[in-house]
Amino acid sequence: MVDVTPRKTPRQQRSREMDGFILEAAARILEEKGPEGFNTNRIAERAGISVGSLYQYYPNKAALLFRLQERENSATLDRVETCLCDGSRSHRDRLCDAVQAFFESEAAESPLRKGLQQAHIHFRHTPVFVEIEERALIMIRRFLAEARPDRTGNDEFEAQLLLIVLSSVAECLTERGMTGRELRHWADACAAMLANHIQL
Repeated sequence: MVDVTPRKTPRQQRSREMDGFILEAAARILEEKGPEGFNTNRIAERAGISVGSLYQYYPNKAALLFRLQERENSATLDRVETCLCDGSRSHRDRLCDAVQAFFESEAAESPLRKGLQQAHIHFRHTPVFVEIEERALIMIRRFLAEARPDRTGNDEFEAQLLLIVLSSVAECLTERGMTGRELRHWADACAAMLANHIQL
């Protein structure tokens, strides 16, 4: 597998800011040019730095793609968690909101996944993905325990079921280029199906 390890971990404020500029530039280039136009020269130019300075942080474009995927997955989980923890909504509505947020995030990440595939990076086979998946399962188990305090059942199985179904359907739909109203319709249908299954 291609080396995707950053060359340095930013610790000082200036280094963290530079890393942020690079990642924001990389995200914009990916959004505007797609995976085919994603390269370190364009990213460095957009960030206002030399390619040599970029390489002090990331050894290649694969490492940038990997870091962007890690960052996007973390942001997606933050969005989903906000929905699931919204005490002003019913548990069923919270689940529906969370599914909508997840599907929208998956659609936005589609170019990133294509870029990773073209770079032969199998994100799902990395320790980073395992950590992200475990965080998602903890969040879902907590939601199920709160939503159904008196129900006896296999929360571990149902947490896995929700994660696998939603991940698989969202990835399938966004690979087909589905967005907007059609994607929202699928998200509503999936959320209703799962809410019924877990008896919300």
